Amino acid sequence: MFRGAHERLAFGRLQGIRVGRFHTGVNSAAVVFRLGTTLIEAGPPNRWKQVRQFATEQPVETVLITHHHEDHSGNAGHLRQQFGARVLAPEEALAPLRDGFPIHFYRRVMWGVPPRVEAEGLKDFARFEDASGNRWQAIPCPGHSPDMCSFLETREGWLFSADLYVASRVRYAPRGHRLDQEVESLDRVLALPFAELFCAHRGHVAGGRQALLAKRDYLAELLARAQDLRRRGYSVREISGRLLGAEDYVSLLTGFHFCKANLLRACLQD
Repeated sequence: MFRGAHERLAFGRLQGIRVGRFHTGVNSAAVVFRLGTTLIEAGPPNRWKQVRQFATEQPVETVLITHHHEDHSGNAGHLRQQFGARVLAPEEALAPLRDGFPIHFYRRVMWGVPPRVEAEGLKDFARFEDASGNRWQAIPCPGHSPDMCSFLETREGWLFSADLYVASRVRYAPRGHRLDQEVESLDRVLALPFAELFCAHRGHVAGGRQALLAKRDYLAELLARAQDLRRRGYSVREISGRLLGAEDYVSLLTGFHFCKANLLRACLQD
């Protein structure tokens, strides 16, 4: 569990820090993990001071990035420049990390804008060993983002799931979310022999396999119910109201980029 200043995490030889400008919900802060000389995720760029302090506690030789979103990749450039760390990421993430990518206003306020970074690409299901002797497998997990992957440390059986979990019952999604791909990604990781789950926003998730299975079943049921209502002639707005309730302040603050209707559009592929 998290404890102390900046919400520190300790789980065996794994350390972590959860940082964010706001701490109003699960999604409003992100976790940077450390296993030996390897960091998993780089944290949001506007929290560089805290991430840098965490990184200086012991040498950093490798940084693993699950996908290009700024709350995960935001300090990769700083870590490479100041610590000489290798930055490894899915091949699909290399272009946005190198060239930059559009960031909505609410995300700029919450996370900041990351410096660009040249990362090294990892192919799907790539296996590799880091400088600390940790053995990794990169598992493709699109849905939330086309380039997203999870990292499995195969000796410990520890799964670092990026944004695949976050919660068992989600109510919002960003524009462009692919629910069919997310369900496939959940099935893919559930087939792996992992023992512990580490979420990039929650940290350690007790009963991780059951938590992922609960999310997979919830999304599959939501998808089926939404498609049934659509066949019966209901609009996206009507279906969203019936299954998820009215839009609220989260939708308003994000300009409806992150909202309930988008989760239903992901069900219906509108």
